[in-house]
Amino acid sequence: MRISSSVILLACVFICGRDALAQDIGQTVLLNQTTMRGVQNANHPSIQIVRPSTQPTSERQTTFEYIDAYPPQPFPDCGCARQPYFPVNSGDVVPGTRVTIASPTQGAVIYYTLDGWTPTRASLRYTGPITINADTRLQAVAEEPKKPLSTVSEVLYTVSGPPASQPDKALAVGGVLRKGTPLRFVTGADVSSETAQVGDPLLLLLDENVIVDKTIVAAKGTPVAATITRVDEAGPGGKPGVLAFQVQPLNANGVTIPLSADLTLSAPDLAAQAQKIANPSRVHVTSTPPPGDEAEIEPGMPLTASVSADTTLQP
Repeated sequence: MRISSSVILLACVFICGRDALAQDIGQTVLLNQTTMRGVQNANHPSIQIVRPSTQPTSERQTTFEYIDAYPPQPFPDCGCARQPYFPVNSGDVVPGTRVTIASPTQGAVIYYTLDGWTPTRASLRYTGPITINADTRLQAVAEEPKKPLSTVSEVLYTVSGPPASQPDKALAVGGVLRKGTPLRFVTGADVSSETAQVGDPLLLLLDENVIVDKTIVAAKGTPVAATITRVDEAGPGGKPGVLAFQVQPLNANGVTIPLSADLTLSAPDLAAQAQKIANPSRVHVTSTPPPGDEAEIEPGMPLTASVSADTTLQP
């Protein structure tokens, strides 16, 4: 009996299909750009893969991942200003290195910090090159008209050798502590965005002596209060935790010194980091992003507050 070629072909298809179904359907699929060109005209933009579970049947949960059949698309635009950038990359630098900050958008306003606190509109405004003389964590954000602030850009500079000493100096000239005079502090307690509440106190410690006519009127280590003004817990989709606080006045030998400092600490933005590492040469695998990290204030973190009004001090 003669068997037609079409019957033989159907039998092969059935056998191959049965064997393919027996294989693990949870294998990772990677498509290079050449393969993707062949599927760009497909009706469905993604392939759904079900990964089999090794748990007992009563505890088994099905996990879904989606692998795009099209070339990866940019992450959704947040509508924010474009990130600033640093021509001098992170790494070792010599003392006196001058660092500039630039924005891809002409006319953008840039704010920056040098002490690890998250820059906001209340931070220093960039007006020219910054001189690096000690280990520095430089962060910056950009502002454009009618747009939210950009995500934070950051570089870490390491200067070889011990940090320059900071000798005591008479901050109050002629007995007057001038408006705008910077005072150094360090944090004195642990605070987490997971447990903190607006209105909670935060302990700060003066990190230098305030001297009038060679007399110390506020010694290094003097406690200063701060108040938590904002708490954002970390959330799904890589949402970072945020903490903000305001420094309260300093008491110096019975005189109240008003201070100006509204500081913010934000955990790393995982969503922004994921956008940076997207690889267009491979199929983009999308899944539920992990929860964001909490913002954590730890003891010993340095910060600067400015005197907000001329204040007369007595030795």
